[in-house]
Amino acid sequence: MATDIGLRAFRVDGLVTAITGGAQGIGLACAALFNEAGAHVVLLDRDAGALEAARARQPQARTGELDVTDEAAVDAAFAAIAAEHGGIHVLVNNAGLAIRKPSLELSLADWNAVVAVNLTGAFLCARAAARHMPASGGSIVNTASIMGLSGGGLYPNISYQATKGGLVNMTRALAVEWAPRGIRVNAVAPTWTKTGFIGQLENSPELMQRIRDVTPLKRLAEPHEVAAAVLFLASPAAAMVTGHVLAVDGGYLAQ
Repeated sequence: MATDIGLRAFRVDGLVTAITGGAQGIGLACAALFNEAGAHVVLLDRDAGALEAARARQPQARTGELDVTDEAAVDAAFAAIAAEHGGIHVLVNNAGLAIRKPSLELSLADWNAVVAVNLTGAFLCARAAARHMPASGGSIVNTASIMGLSGGGLYPNISYQATKGGLVNMTRALAVEWAPRGIRVNAVAPTWTKTGFIGQLENSPELMQRIRDVTPLKRLAEPHEVAAAVLFLASPAAAMVTGHVLAVDGGYLAQ
């Protein structure tokens, strides 16, 4: 990657960037920003309908259906991207799942489903992308969460919190293991963000107000604000940053 000093270091011109969970929310915001910053973007998502809508909004990006829990499909998808583009430079590991239930009511099937997407899927995609990164290195940015760094929450969400905590430590472990290969591995840890991912939480005005109350900046994050942090971590501007978890949380974790 380039070692420019100055604003050019925040660009990702020509870098092949795969974004999982890329058809909506934070993933789609990343696609828009990475496109603007010069990347060749490939959106990967298991939701065919959302991908179709994403193509209309980001016609420059390539798209492909992908279930990140399917090892063979993951390996094939990343091999195809590398074959078409000559390699992969950046992975935004953004696919995620939340099943918000009290622990005593959470079935093993629900637990396994969240683990499969948030932790195993993230590993499978990181491994597949790393295999196709050039000798000069690459960058992986995982989407963790404030709930991966804090045991507290406003509602039960044990499988999500556990997997995001695991993703935080996986980020650190891969950063150390792959540093000799020039592959930087970082993560963002967003607070509650204005996307469809928060789902039914928005049906409770009282809960939404509590979220604002526990956030020093008194609001939810916007998807483009998280995407900006992802772009920084993926760009040459962060060339000396690896194994880091960047909170985009309005001050939540500083309390």
